Amino acid sequence: MKPSTISIISFALFASASPVQIIEGHSIYNNDLMKRGNWDVTRNELSSGCKPVTVIFARGTIELGNVGSFAGPPFFNALDAAIGANNVGYQGVEYPADIPGYLTGGSTAGAAKLASLATEAASKCPNTQIVLSGYSQGAQVVHLGVDQISSSVAARVSAVVLFGDPNDGQPLKNVDTLKVDTFCFNTDLICDGLPIVAAAHLSYAFNAAQAAAFVKSHVAV
Repeated sequence: MKPSTISIISFALFASASPVQIIEGHSIYNNDLMKRGNWDVTRNELSSGCKPVTVIFARGTIELGNVGSFAGPPFFNALDAAIGANNVGYQGVEYPADIPGYLTGGSTAGAAKLASLATEAASKCPNTQIVLSGYSQGAQVVHLGVDQISSSVAARVSAVVLFGDPNDGQPLKNVDTLKVDTFCFNTDLICDGLPIVAAAHLSYAFNAAQAAAFVKSHVAV
């Protein structure tokens, strides 16, 4: 089969999987946190007022809502536990998140929306610390989106967290590499540039606490 055909089959399997099934019962992710956390697949908190930290998150291909379920909510719940839920607001990036977008290197519409949200956060909330994050195609969107923000807005970015990044290893424009943490399992073929979703690509909930700790070390609350 051609790579694009393989990717369509893989993403179909990806969509049918459950993040709770993947992480449930594993001590690496706190089961109590899993039960009491917020697992909403849509988050639009930029319009609800300013918080000390604003996380702008782009979901993966064909995930539901605007933050999906595989990487976003586990990361958010871990970050809430790390720095306090009252100190952070979450804003998902509305974009198609379709397979053609991934195969062409990431959605340009998603990149423009992420850049717009980052600019809005910097303008609307002059004291907020901006965190950019994305999973799978969402990581591509972050790569493309930071190219579209001004240097002054880029300076407001305190941290960038990427999960299952198809562009793993590529630097981000105007963002210090010390502010960037990328989580890519060795067995995640997406991180190797192959359009095949292996089990590892669905498992970044396991890195939620590490990602939250990285952000905590780069913000002041």
